[in-house]
Amino acid sequence: MRIINFTVVLVCLCSFNLFASTSFRTEFLVTEQRAVAEPNQLIEELALIQLAQRISPAEHAYNNTLLARLYLFQGDIVRSKSYFELAQQQLPKDDDWIQGYWLMYRSVFSLEEGQLPESIKQIRLAQNAFIRANDLEMQVQAESIEGALLLWQEEYPKAIEIIENAYIEAKTSNMSSTTMLYVYDSLAAYYSTMSLFEKGEQYAVLARDIASRNGDVVNGLPIIYLLCITYERAEKLDPAAACYEEMIMVSAMVKAPRYLFFASAGKASVALKQKNYSQALQLSYLAKSYINTVIINPAHIIALNNGFAKIFLALQQPEQALEYTQASELLLADYDRPLNNRYSRNTLTLKAQSLEQLGHFEEATNALKLLIKLTEQAKATTQQKLEQEARSQFESTQQDIKLQLAEEKLKYQQITLDKLAKEGQLQTAYSVIGILAILSITIFALNQRRAYLRSQRRANTDPLTGAHNRRYILDFIAAQLIGKQQDFSVAILDIDHFKQVNDQYGHDIGDQALIAFSVLLTEHLANTEYQFARFGGEEFIVVMPNLTLVQGHDFITNLCVCLKSLSLTDKKITLTSSAGVAQMQPGLALNALLKVADTNLYRAKNIGRDKVCS
Repeated sequence: MRIINFTVVLVCLCSFNLFASTSFRTEFLVTEQRAVAEPNQLIEELALIQLAQRISPAEHAYNNTLLARLYLFQGDIVRSKSYFELAQQQLPKDDDWIQGYWLMYRSVFSLEEGQLPESIKQIRLAQNAFIRANDLEMQVQAESIEGALLLWQEEYPKAIEIIENAYIEAKTSNMSSTTMLYVYDSLAAYYSTMSLFEKGEQYAVLARDIASRNGDVVNGLPIIYLLCITYERAEKLDPAAACYEEMIMVSAMVKAPRYLFFASAGKASVALKQKNYSQALQLSYLAKSYINTVIINPAHIIALNNGFAKIFLALQQPEQALEYTQASELLLADYDRPLNNRYSRNTLTLKAQSLEQLGHFEEATNALKLLIKLTEQAKATTQQKLEQEARSQFESTQQDIKLQLAEEKLKYQQITLDKLAKEGQLQTAYSVIGILAILSITIFALNQRRAYLRSQRRANTDPLTGAHNRRYILDFIAAQLIGKQQDFSVAILDIDHFKQVNDQYGHDIGDQALIAFSVLLTEHLANTEYQFARFGGEEFIVVMPNLTLVQGHDFITNLCVCLKSLSLTDKKITLTSSAGVAQMQPGLALNALLKVADTNLYRAKNIGRDKVCS
């Protein structure tokens, strides 16, 4: 009887703790909604609350993290860092949600410090914490931030995979407007970076409208800034100038000098493109006045320095231009990040132009030689970006061509009609026009359908192996399996020591292995309802409807045995595969399911590879 009573008490305590934790989260998010709408007022209120002695460590940690966010928004870098450090000391070890919240926004501050690898590490730890806390919305918000951070690292394919995954999760789970704001913001950043400005503008407007409806200035101002950048990159200079002017007005109203810097620097760039050099110079000096107080990210400072150099070159003042390029080079020497290449190329271009204007031709030539070297290093990334742009532009280009052809047909039909009318054959004309119209519509519809199917195949197919890609398989799971009250399992497979294959035999042999592995999966899954896709790199995912965990484990084990018995490449090498299997459970989110499979995969690798864990 005592054991039963103890069990009842324990269950009640656990239920109370879960309720209390959920209640705290609700209160935290209510506070956050007020903070993002009234940052200055909440800074004062939170500072007073922190003086109270009767609040929990979790509340202290949350309030200090929120204060750090608000001070970063304003541009008080010193206070922001101080509050992040204070919150870190107060983080309860047994509260995954609070830890995830701190990590998510500390990653944003790490980016401001120019510590991109640390920032990405923190945002991934935040996602894991939210998974443990079973908060899917916060996990999706963190995923959206990770996608944006990967754009800084120029990992474009990985960035859009993560952002699209967040989008699918948010849409299928009918998440809050705040979460959709994060997702739309990341989509806008991606498309703007990839020079797909129309789509970038579309998603930026969606995010801005949500921020406006929610009265959210803390997230709203960065989104307005992204919209301004998109206008400027698209050469819509008048809308860009108006957008930056709006930023200045809002920034002054909410006392956020950090965004006065961005608005001034952005408006200076627009003025330079409009050849209004005096205004560009004046605005650049205004932006410069904020450096080292509200802005410390080397990337922003380098961009401003290079902006100065462009203005002075346009004014035929190469000495001053050279001074600013040299200041950029000093920062780049300590800024060892993926974006270093791009900023170095911009700086070297301006440096060479400055030296050439000064008549220092030998030094200018040396700068150009280094520029060529860096350009070669960036060639692969640039080509990848251009290919992605080309694929994305294909559909709209085809649509434009079809519309032009349709217009030509209509012109021809009108000429035919006029001719027949003059000959007194109006009835014949109507018949001809009707037949031509039906024929044109039919051909147009068939061409549209073919183009749509081709574009769908391209969008859902891995170009190397011909297998389905990550986007397809996630859509398949979301549309065909999630919520269908149907057992299914997934397995993530990874070819063991694949990097060694590439290093020892070359990437051609590595590509052969990937293609052959895809063929093996196709043959092994033939005549089944199972689906597979290349998930990224040497990873493949297999989705097995109507299989339990045990059945899925056995199926994948047999598959891995088959792999070992085959020679997949021209080289006589034996390849093995490790795999992690997971089964869908009621209430489990798609991301969480994939995380379980991924964890099991790493366990299989850690215990010696050529293993299947579930």
